[in-house]
Amino acid sequence: MIDIFPPLETGFDSRVIDTDTAKAANILSVQLGKLTYQPLFGIDFDYFLSEDTKFQNTSFQSYLVEVLASNGINVTGNIETINALTRTYSISVETSTNTTELVAG
Repeated sequence: MIDIFPPLETGFDSRVIDTDTAKAANILSVQLGKLTYQPLFGIDFDYFLSEDTKFQNTSFQSYLVEVLASNGINVTGNIETINALTRTYSISVETSTNTTELVAG
């Protein structure tokens, strides 16, 4: 989704902002259930960080993509980088399009 905002100063063109990237960043940085006005928004970090949970990294990656997709974010890529003891996920998103096409898988 791209939103068009009025110019900051008169005489300038309108600003275009890619809101899907900002929305994806918000989803991935909020603990599920912490927002009183939208309790189903975010990622359940507590579940994955609990001592009792044993999971594979691909399960966590799939969970991130699933949550983004359920919130209308189109994920186009997911790259995992390991550096020393740090694991980083780079997730690429694409602008949502309204379509009536069905995709068979």
